Amino acid sequence: MKTYLIMYFGSGMPASDVAKKLKGLGFEAHYGPYDFIYDWKKNPTKDEILALGDKVAEALKGSGGVFNLDTRD
Repeated sequence: MKTYLIMYFGSGMPASDVAKKLKGLGFEAHYGPYDFIYDWKKNPTKDEILALGDKVAEALKGSGGVFNLDTRD
């Protein structure tokens, strides 16, 4: 399964810094309808997906950015 992330950047942090933080969480930058993709390499539980969302929110704190996660096969 994969989690697809759409990022809406704010003015509180450079986009390149946001990308570095997301890569540090295991996301890979992507071109197309999604900005970043996280490959689970297994089927995550709902709690694991929510925990990933919490990590993204913490990494983006102060950036002014907003994100959307979409997890599916």
